[in-house]
Amino acid sequence: MNYCPCCSNPLLLHIRGSETYWFCRHCWQEMPVLSRENSSSLREMMIEKLMNKLQNQAKHHGTVPVT
Repeated sequence: MNYCPCCSNPLLLHIRGSETYWFCRHCWQEMPVLSRENSSSLREMMIEKLMNKLQNQAKHHGTVPVT
């Protein structure tokens, strides 16, 4: 079983067309299927993606994100 690098909840395998990806129901985020060579960068990539999402939500709601 694969677990989310952000929250450690189980990931669900999804198929869209010819593409497969993992989905976290807790973070409500798509997680790419990575090979062992580049899996070490998954955490950094997901942190960046989540930070961008939080900043966009903060702009939309008129709040300032804490960094």
